[in-house]
Amino acid sequence: MGPSLIARLAASATAAYAAVLVFMTHYPKPQELLGPNAPSDKTLHVMAYAVLAGLVGLTLVAAGRWTGPAIARAAGWMTIFGGLDEITQPLPWFRRAADPLDWVFDLGGIALGLAAVAVAVAIWRAVRGRQ
Repeated sequence: MGPSLIARLAASATAAYAAVLVFMTHYPKPQELLGPNAPSDKTLHVMAYAVLAGLVGLTLVAAGRWTGPAIARAAGWMTIFGGLDEITQPLPWFRRAADPLDWVFDLGGIALGLAAVAVAVAIWRAVRGRQ
């Protein structure tokens, strides 16, 4: 039996979000898109990668793959994704600057997003177990 509709929708939302994330981190003048009252760059990195990790976690849960090894693999792949996202920004056609500290904040966002899913799963299991 293949993945459920919810798992496919979660995976599609994750892929779409990742594409938007890459666009936003490579757009030459992000301030044009974000406006003058945008949060700080580091806050944006944490938020962006927390959402990505939350979507990845949701996809794992929906696919019935919320296990320690799967979570570790997902965290590893998101870590690589964040690193590649950062090191490709200085390419000439993007005209952006790479900052290794941005990647550190991406990692914080990944941890927060996966932790949020872990808490939600634990609560869900506890509530379901009482019924």
